[in-house]
Amino acid sequence: MSDTRLCPQRLGYVHLKVKDLDESLAFWTRAVPLEISARQGSKVYLRGGMQHHWMVLEQSPEPGLGRIALEVENRAELDAFEAHLKVLGIKAQAGDGLDTDRVDRYLRFNDPSGNPLELYCDMVAMPNPPQARTVQLLDIQHVVLAAGDTRAATAFYRDVVGMRESDWVERDVCFLHMKNGWHHGIGVGGFGGAASGLNHICFQPPGLDDVMRARANVRKLGYTITMDLLRHAPSTSVGFYFAGPDTVAEMSFGARHFTEDAPPKPRLLARGLDTIDVWQQGLVDNEQSVIDELRKMAERQQASGGA
Repeated sequence: MSDTRLCPQRLGYVHLKVKDLDESLAFWTRAVPLEISARQGSKVYLRGGMQHHWMVLEQSPEPGLGRIALEVENRAELDAFEAHLKVLGIKAQAGDGLDTDRVDRYLRFNDPSGNPLELYCDMVAMPNPPQARTVQLLDIQHVVLAAGDTRAATAFYRDVVGMRESDWVERDVCFLHMKNGWHHGIGVGGFGGAASGLNHICFQPPGLDDVMRARANVRKLGYTITMDLLRHAPSTSVGFYFAGPDTVAEMSFGARHFTEDAPPKPRLLARGLDTIDVWQQGLVDNEQSVIDELRKMAERQQASGGA
């Protein structure tokens, strides 16, 4: 291993169990947009890069989050993670997933809130890049998960999974980053009172033009924009959010980036509309209006997310 610190490289993929596969496919291939790489029984694999998939959609009578999968550098690191989990008394399912899930080896376990996780190594690579689209995507960048206890969830992702804290919003939400250095690969917090589940998935276009083309496309397709163009104070990213049948998606670019040898000192940011969107500075009348609007935002996101 090039780095002895146990920590995933990046967010690899998200597995969603969906109620209506055709409806979900329409959203994830037209509004996001991803490309179908394979179909396997009730599952459809979608990609945006050379990796076999960034998402898996699975028809299910019980829709929701199937799992969040994090890529580790190699088999040696995955074996080290397996030993690490065993020492901590965390039960994990280990398996070879090349035929069934297009990853060579995986570990599956739950976080303290019950969100299902996977660590894997060596996903199958595709021989050619996806077909050119009007909206270009660089990567699947992060997810934000609901957690009944934000502090416990943060401790788990820091001490068990090996991620580093980037920023807190008071003690309600914590953002944590992986080895790829983007401000957050996972965020955890109490959103709309949910104890677990997926709040949203973020995809990274290369710049503002692609974000705005994506926004125009989402509007044309008739999907609901839940939070329009904004700049986040924690990550500095610029983007927007829109709701599909399964969860909320985010398109954003410009997130802060850290290096392994210079990790950030996590900030404790104030809760407020101008933390969600720095462009709101000076537009908030009083503290109660902030609290009311944040509550409404959380309720809208939770209602639109579905998963």
